[in-house]
Amino acid sequence: MVYGSAALAQTTGLPQQPAIHSTMATQSVMLSVARAGQRLVAVGERGFIIVSDDNGATWRQVGSPVSVTLVKVRFIDHNQGWAVGHAGIVLHSTDGGMTWAKQLDGIQAAEIELEQARRDTDGQAPERLSLAQQLMDEGPDKPLLDVLFLDARNGWVVGAYGLAFVTHDGGLSWQSIRSRVENPNGLHLYGIAQVGTDVFMTGEQGTLLRSSDTGQSFEALPPPYEGTIFGLAVTDNHSILAFGLRGKAFESRDRGETWKRLDTLQPVTLTSGLRLDDGSVLLADESGRVLRFADGDTQATALQISQPRYFTGMTQAANGDLIISSTRGMLSSALKVESSEPSR
Repeated sequence: MVYGSAALAQTTGLPQQPAIHSTMATQSVMLSVARAGQRLVAVGERGFIIVSDDNGATWRQVGSPVSVTLVKVRFIDHNQGWAVGHAGIVLHSTDGGMTWAKQLDGIQAAEIELEQARRDTDGQAPERLSLAQQLMDEGPDKPLLDVLFLDARNGWVVGAYGLAFVTHDGGLSWQSIRSRVENPNGLHLYGIAQVGTDVFMTGEQGTLLRSSDTGQSFEALPPPYEGTIFGLAVTDNHSILAFGLRGKAFESRDRGETWKRLDTLQPVTLTSGLRLDDGSVLLADESGRVLRFADGDTQATALQISQPRYFTGMTQAANGDLIISSTRGMLSSALKVESSEPSR
C-alpha cells in the first residue's frame, strides 16, 4: 500500500542535500498538494516540490533544501506553509511555496525527545527515556507524516512511532508532547486535524486522540474500528469523517464520541480527504476513485475521474477544479465538483 509504505519506507538521500532539479519531477510520486492563495503546491519523493499558478494546468519544480521524501504540505494563507517528511524534516515557506527553509530534522527531533524524557517524572518516564535513547541511537530515519498550524505561530507535527511535537513560535523551536499524548505503545500517528475548538490525532490500530484544551493534552477515544485511521475530513457543521483501510469510513456528529459506518461502495483503502468549498467532503482511494459525501449522506457518490490512478492527496483550485496528487504526478480534473449531485 503506497499511502502507508511510501510514507514509512526507508529514508533515501540525506536531509542536508538539496533536491536535484529534474525534468521528471512533475511526473514523480507526489504525496500531498495544498492551495496557497491562487497557487498550488505539491510535495513528494526525493524532496521534490512543484507549483502551479494556472489552476493545475502546468507545473514547475522549485528548489527544496532536502532530498528525502516529503509526505504532507499545508498552508494557512497565501504565504505561510509547512511541509513534513522523512528524516524528521519540517520545512517552512513564507512566500507561497516558492522558497523553503528547514526548521527541524530527525537529529534535532531525537535530541528534543531525549531532553524532554529526561525532564519527565511521571510513571511512564523510564519507557519514554528508553525510546528517546533508541531514537538517538538509530539516527534521523523516522518520518513525520502530518502537520497542522492553527495560525502563524501555533502548530503540531506528528509521525511514526508516536512522534509528536508542538511549536508556539512558527517552527523556530519545537517541544515534544509525547508525554501529553495518550499513546503508550508509540503507535504511528498518520493525521492531525482541527475540528471546531478540538484537535484530533489519528493513527494505526484505531488510534483516535482528542484534545479539548488547545493541544495541551490528547486523550484516547474509543475508535470507530480497530484498523488504521489515515485521516479526518471535517464538514461545515463540524461533523467528522474518519477514513482508513479497505474502504472503512465513519462519521461522528458528537466530537468523536460515537460513530456510524458510511458506505464507500468498494473495500478499497482510502488515502485522502478534502472538504470542498460547497461544504461537501471528498474521499480518494488507492484505486483512483473519488467519493463525495454531502451533508447527511450515508452512501458515497463516485465522481467521474478521467485518469484514475493511485491518489494520495487532494485540494481545490481557486477556479473550483479538483487537484489530485498521485503516484504518477498531478491530475487536474476538469470536473467542477460543486455541480455534482449527491445521492441520498
